[in-house]
Amino acid sequence: MPTFIDLSHSVHEGMVTYPGLPAPRLGSVLTREQSKGRYADGVEFDIGSIEMCTNTGTYLDTPFHRYPDGHDLTGLALERCADLEAVVLPVRVGHPSIGVAELGKGLLDDLSGKALLLYTAWDRHWGTSAYFGSENPFLAPDGVRAVIDSGVTLVGIDSLNIDSTAGSDRAAHSLLLAAGIPIVEHLTNLGSVPVEGARFTAVPVKVAGLGTFPVRAYATVHERPAVYEVVIDCSDVRRLVSFWAEVFGAQTPRVRSDDWAQVRDPRPGGLLLGFQRVPEPKSGKNRVHIDISSSDIVADTARLLALGAAASGALVVDEQGSFQVLLDPEGNEFCLVD
Repeated sequence: MPTFIDLSHSVHEGMVTYPGLPAPRLGSVLTREQSKGRYADGVEFDIGSIEMCTNTGTYLDTPFHRYPDGHDLTGLALERCADLEAVVLPVRVGHPSIGVAELGKGLLDDLSGKALLLYTAWDRHWGTSAYFGSENPFLAPDGVRAVIDSGVTLVGIDSLNIDSTAGSDRAAHSLLLAAGIPIVEHLTNLGSVPVEGARFTAVPVKVAGLGTFPVRAYATVHERPAVYEVVIDCSDVRRLVSFWAEVFGAQTPRVRSDDWAQVRDPRPGGLLLGFQRVPEPKSGKNRVHIDISSSDIVADTARLLALGAAASGALVVDEQGSFQVLLDPEGNEFCLVD
């Protein structure tokens, strides 16, 4: 199952996102009390309203935000803001400017089609006067041009502005939006996202005539195959699982039948052992194999076969779940299990 990481600030009554811009105001079109009598007994609804500047909370900029002939929110292609491969760049500099030197040539060579998320940790000041200071981290003009040349699809930052607020120039907005690259500002929690391997989504409401709008930005991290349990082949399942239960501290084993049982080390992150009856006694055969947890056995099997593994039999699906026995390049058995 994927892990979702929320990267958005919550919007609430009276919050200030940017100095001088109005705070949102919440209201009701229909309260629960007012809805009583309109519906069946016990059925109530709340219909709320919000009046806010479109630059509120965590939001996305489209070209229309800067240019009258640029596309608005209705022209924003989903492939520009949804399920993008993310590259998180931790920026730790003694000055707020993020240029080519801070970005690094290696990163710039590998941004095509991706979302670049600038992790400055400025969001730690959110909700305080320090957040609005003119020393906010920003993308310098040389960095902007390099990012555009890299073929990046979207740029986000966890700062007050992707531009310096010390003056009136807005080079990052001007250049990025002219190139059709959407900008997401006021991100948060980027420190929880891996530098590589996550997917990024920040989709605004599709409103005609608006260039910016709040988003629910989030990262998706898909689990990679991981060790699930160690299985020991044996002749007497019940006897061996009882023995290992004692080794682990008299834990009650899970015995499914004379053919299959399990016991887990009770400590945090403790090893799970499985015991499987086999007809042959121990001789030269390796009596331990590894089970690898997989959320997509078919896909992971194909990937591992391409790397030199071999399948041992077909995919097995029963009431206990699914598994596929594989052989590594030297013939050692292991299983993909769900």
